[in-house]
Amino acid sequence: MASTDFIDAKEFTYTPFSHPHHFDGTGDSGELELATSKANPNEQYIIKCGNIYPELACNEFMYHKVASALGLYTQDVKLLDGNKDYQRSAAIRYVPEARKFNLAASTEKNLCSFLAFEALFVILNEEDSREYYLDEQGRIFKLDNAAAFNVQQTTIMLFDGNPIGQFFIPDINAPLHHIGYDWYELKYEEFMQGHGQVAVDAYLSLIQRFSEFDETVLYEAYRALEKQYPKALSEYYDEFILIRKDTCRKFLDEAKSWKA
Repeated sequence: MASTDFIDAKEFTYTPFSHPHHFDGTGDSGELELATSKANPNEQYIIKCGNIYPELACNEFMYHKVASALGLYTQDVKLLDGNKDYQRSAAIRYVPEARKFNLAASTEKNLCSFLAFEALFVILNEEDSREYYLDEQGRIFKLDNAAAFNVQQTTIMLFDGNPIGQFFIPDINAPLHHIGYDWYELKYEEFMQGHGQVAVDAYLSLIQRFSEFDETVLYEAYRALEKQYPKALSEYYDEFILIRKDTCRKFLDEAKSWKA
């Protein structure tokens, strides 16, 4: 039985895809492609190729798994097999009718989801752009999640046994424990000042859910990753989640004292 975490690269056709927010057609993820199913032309994915940036696929894939488990709405992200040219690439479900999210005109439900995404941005140490969209049903979702978990190109090199990775990351505990704890409170204050208590409650709600995260729900995703990446990468993600759960609990304890 084929894994639902993969699509068969041979069953799709590929055309260049111009990034709508980069005039030269490429962004931080390099040149993008649009994959269209040969059997169903309505099934399309944006492909972030892993030939140069192998961290793109694993980070996008794991972000989707974590966000979905926390109850956030995301586009499906899959890995590709069946073609070595697309190994370690990410396939992100394409929404042709998506439109940019307007915070000022947002519904309360989408505002709360936006703030939850922003909380996750802090927790997962994201560094990429914040690209929020609405799908055909008006649901907010977030794109461009490849710079997360403190996993970079050199991280993959390290786990692959490439000496360049060891040179840049002599101690894997450094990115694991690089938390950016100050951002938890900075965002709390920003949302309180900009949107009030409703915003803060939504922000804290996601942090609360993460503090109780059941990491066992990711085990199947880890097994999929290990078909294309070293097992050490899955172990890294697992430890990363555990450390951030502790961090969330610490912050929630501090936030209680602010309300007292």
